[in-house]
Amino acid sequence: METEEQDSRVTALNGYDWPVALPKNINEADLPMRDISFQAVWTVSSCKSEGNGIHELLHDSVEKYWQSDGPQPHTVTIEFPRKTDICFVMMYLDFKNDESYTPSKIIVHLGSSLVHLDDGLPVEFNEPTGWQLIDLRSRRTNRPSRAMVVQIQVVHNHQNGRDTHIRHIRVLGPSRSRFVSHSRLHAGRPGSVDDFVLPPVSDLNKLINSCMAIR
Repeated sequence: METEEQDSRVTALNGYDWPVALPKNINEADLPMRDISFQAVWTVSSCKSEGNGIHELLHDSVEKYWQSDGPQPHTVTIEFPRKTDICFVMMYLDFKNDESYTPSKIIVHLGSSLVHLDDGLPVEFNEPTGWQLIDLRSRRTNRPSRAMVVQIQVVHNHQNGRDTHIRHIRVLGPSRSRFVSHSRLHAGRPGSVDDFVLPPVSDLNKLINSCMAIR
């Protein structure tokens, strides 16, 4: 798979100014982007000590950070309760302060579970400072990917460093899901789709006619 190299985007020291790093080629139907980070359960492969774990990784201040404490690859695993539309992962990295702790190569995996992950998207960084955007959308349509699990693996650090610092991570999705399953209506369970949108009347008439034909 082709490896991406990210450009640095320098921003203020907080965890909610990620919109400044968004690309311009976002489908209008997906705007505004939503921060869906807190819909998920987060785990890390290791952490140095109390005060350098998940709480710091998700803290609004990017002066705080997660520090790993173990062999590479270091991993951050983000698990959603259901299949979720995902557009971007945003990472705040700071080579100036973290030097050899700064990731130089990561691999981002998506999947339906921890045992069903894809081959992953390799991403490389060159002395990054600021928000780094990892685009997980379809390369052909720019539409969101759908997954229950996002796993970020840090496979190399700058200067061959052992442990890693990541100062912030955000997972972003579209304003609303594109996925509306009419088959759920056949099953009588439209409520099982959280963002179910009632189709237009013309579509409902077609649906009713198809149900009568099946009967």
